[in-house]
Amino acid sequence: MFGPLSFPSYENDLKCVPYESAPIVTTCCLCERKFNLELQQDEFLQHIFDTHRLVIADVPLIASLEKYISYWRVRLKGKSLKEFCSTVLVDVEKDNEILKNQEYFLLSDVLPEDRQLRKGLQQQRLEWALDQQKSEREDRNFFSRGCLFCLAHITGTRAQYLDHLAEQHNLQLGHPHNLVFVDQLIDKLQEKITRLQCLYCEKVFKDRVVLKEHMRKKLWHKRINPENKEYDRFYIVNYLEPGKTWKEQQGPERETATCDEDTDWSDWTEETGDSIVCLLCPHSGTNWEDVTSHLASEHNFNYEELTADLDFYQQVKLVKLHKTAGVQEELYNL
Repeated sequence: MFGPLSFPSYENDLKCVPYESAPIVTTCCLCERKFNLELQQDEFLQHIFDTHRLVIADVPLIASLEKYISYWRVRLKGKSLKEFCSTVLVDVEKDNEILKNQEYFLLSDVLPEDRQLRKGLQQQRLEWALDQQKSEREDRNFFSRGCLFCLAHITGTRAQYLDHLAEQHNLQLGHPHNLVFVDQLIDKLQEKITRLQCLYCEKVFKDRVVLKEHMRKKLWHKRINPENKEYDRFYIVNYLEPGKTWKEQQGPERETATCDEDTDWSDWTEETGDSIVCLLCPHSGTNWEDVTSHLASEHNFNYEELTADLDFYQQVKLVKLHKTAGVQEELYNL
């Protein structure tokens, strides 16, 4: 039996990762029609709505739609949608006629099995991204690479390359702990600079001198465009919780900034302030001791004891697992 958490291994099937460029062919969960969900997601959702009267709730929050559909294809084989879905009555237009109170089926995390599946896929994607990030952070053989803006060649680690961009050119991409797939991120920025395209407003200029002057005068344009979804995969925060993005961490827009302003270029992905927020809830304290005391008393989570022998990546996994109901026993498998 294909149980609630018996989905395919994320590590053994990396082609299912949403950001891969290779075509991903997925068979509909209710018929034999196939879709490349990377390119035809809207077409697929329209298909199941029109043909099967099925609606999937909160699709953007599903970590891997391909795995999600593959799972439900097995579970729904030979069964009625009514066994798993809520039913809703909606008015639909067909052939210029309004059909009243048509019965449709809603597949959502109201169903415990669906909720477990979504949490499991989210956890797998997070662990996969953290493993990739850890590999990049521990790689001491980062090749020598030319700077995006000057003639310097930086040899060493990815963190040193990012430091050069920040310190010498004021390009703040974020702390290395907050980034993943750094090589691909740099490649993408290099492509834009080569096309004479501003990283922020994405306007194309006639030559490199004009582009450089534009980005020099408008300091706020020395960052990447938060509206461009192609950057989402490079920020680890996008893998932590459904719907949480790196864009939300950046604060208000400052379109009018100029090179004469005393601009604070602090790390985008770290919050500032005098309080420290609990790892598991919105509670905040004035110092780390207050927070660890709160964790122990309110969440039965002795942070110092549980993380004593764990590295940074294992600590992130442990906190995430503790937040996921019903999986505390997995803490000892780190």
